[in-house]
Amino acid sequence: MAHGPGGAIDEGAANSAEHDRRYIYNGTPAGERPSYAVRSNKRGIRRKFSTFNIILLLFGFGGGCVLYISNIIAINRLSSEINQLQAKYAQIVNANTQLQSDVNRKSGWERISGIASEQLGLRPAKTPPVWFTIDWDKAHELGIVAVPAP
Repeated sequence: MAHGPGGAIDEGAANSAEHDRRYIYNGTPAGERPSYAVRSNKRGIRRKFSTFNIILLLFGFGGGCVLYISNIIAINRLSSEINQLQAKYAQIVNANTQLQSDVNRKSGWERISGIASEQLGLRPAKTPPVWFTIDWDKAHELGIVAVPAP
């Protein structure tokens, strides 16, 4: 319904507006049923890889990268520790070698005989030592020594 001048209702204009509303863009009437076909819902597209699987794959790849990098860091730490331990081992071997050479030098006959004659007044024996055996029965009779166990 359209209102004319002075508040009067113009029914012809109201019919014309309803008439115009029935036309579609190209000007043909729509009618009771639409002349176009109603499309049914399309079947969903089945993706080969779902979004969840892709995200899961990315997280797995990221976790693998983190594990790989942490493994490399651990290997580097261990290799530096091995180098430090090898250097310490070489140092200890050198100290042992030096101590062994000092023992060999100080336990030589020339050094010991010189110290024995100078500091203690000892001199080498002119006669060779004599071997003798102890008669344990006689020593026991005299009460000097107990008989050793055989």
